[in-house]
Amino acid sequence: MNNVGYLTESGKYFTQEEAISEAKRCLLCDEAYCSKSCPIGVDPKNIVKLVADGNLDEAVKTIREKNPLAAICARVCPYETYCVGGCKNTNLEEPIMIPYIEKFLTEYEKDNYWKSEKSKSEVKCNGKKVAIIGAGPSGLTASAMLARDGYDVTVIEAREEVGGWLSYGIPPHRLPKHAIKQDVEYIESLGVKFRTNTMVGKDITLDDLRKEGFEAFLLSCGLSKGRVLNIKGSEYEGVMSAVSFLAEAKSKDGHVNVGKSAVVIGGGDVAMDCGTTAKLIGYDKVRVVVRNGLEEMTASKKELNYLRFVNVPIFDHFDSVEILGDENNKACAIKFKGTNDNSDLLIEADTIIFAVGQMADGIKDIAPVELDKRGCVITENFRTSIEDVFATGDIIQGQKTACYATALGKQVALEIENYLK
Repeated sequence: MNNVGYLTESGKYFTQEEAISEAKRCLLCDEAYCSKSCPIGVDPKNIVKLVADGNLDEAVKTIREKNPLAAICARVCPYETYCVGGCKNTNLEEPIMIPYIEKFLTEYEKDNYWKSEKSKSEVKCNGKKVAIIGAGPSGLTASAMLARDGYDVTVIEAREEVGGWLSYGIPPHRLPKHAIKQDVEYIESLGVKFRTNTMVGKDITLDDLRKEGFEAFLLSCGLSKGRVLNIKGSEYEGVMSAVSFLAEAKSKDGHVNVGKSAVVIGGGDVAMDCGTTAKLIGYDKVRVVVRNGLEEMTASKKELNYLRFVNVPIFDHFDSVEILGDENNKACAIKFKGTNDNSDLLIEADTIIFAVGQMADGIKDIAPVELDKRGCVITENFRTSIEDVFATGDIIQGQKTACYATALGKQVALEIENYLK
């Protein structure tokens, strides 16, 4: 087993000199496609200019004002779709690597600015209490925005660690634990309180919280339940969801029992995470199989490139048909059928991982809100069918990126403030 690469962050780190040099390449376009492309509204053009001028403290302050999850988003953002993708529209031969500059700023914050400037929020509390149920990216962002505006915010999380999928799903080679910790500490510095190991609907109810004086509630519990396709043989040992596989690997820092060969079914970032994780923790052979063509995969370019970097092949245009098992009811192979030519494909594997989407789990236990056919919460401007209950993140939109969830967190905070005024 080789879990060293699994625990080692794969992305590049800029030194201060490199960050300033990269920032100075910016053309400071009038149109600023990079800023127009950012769903969170970070305004990369302004931040890059501050770095180019050597005004690092102001750059840190600016990025934090715009994005409470700056350290996280600098690492997991599909930047080729957003800021870097926008920069490609300019006359530069190579786009500015904005996420590397932003990651440098969060490291600079941690090593310098953070030590002297970290303090409890000086905003006067208005006495209105908001409970946020679920500590994923959307809920964390909303908590920070509300706390800045004087609200008394408590985030209630069923698990021991806050962060949701950030903490128990995204592997550390893509998102190290210290980045999550840094952003959570920043949010705590604003006065946000956390209750962990507390399941709303079981350990405590919304009515209990109302009696504590909470006037508004935000459901941000994410899609915590993995899916396994209901094909023949899916009950065999060694067949699992991406959620189960990634959560076990991350909780044990990669020190898990591995087989010889793994097959991952799916074409999104979660599937890429499963493929790279399986390879890095010690599987001899790992393959990813997708139903459609490579050009139709939803995985970000950087995660697809990293999968290729660790030498995991992708078989496209194949649909899973049947999982074969041995005399001990353990998976030993999986059959596929070609979606283009009806050809057959048989891959021997003792681990079959389905990265085919995630589902919400237990929302009705928290609050009797209306759900759609997907099991997502029905909302209008983030408001649910219950007057004082709002919802945000994947449970209203389906599975999206952490950066998209962060953007929703900023929006829902404004809706809650309008409700409480």
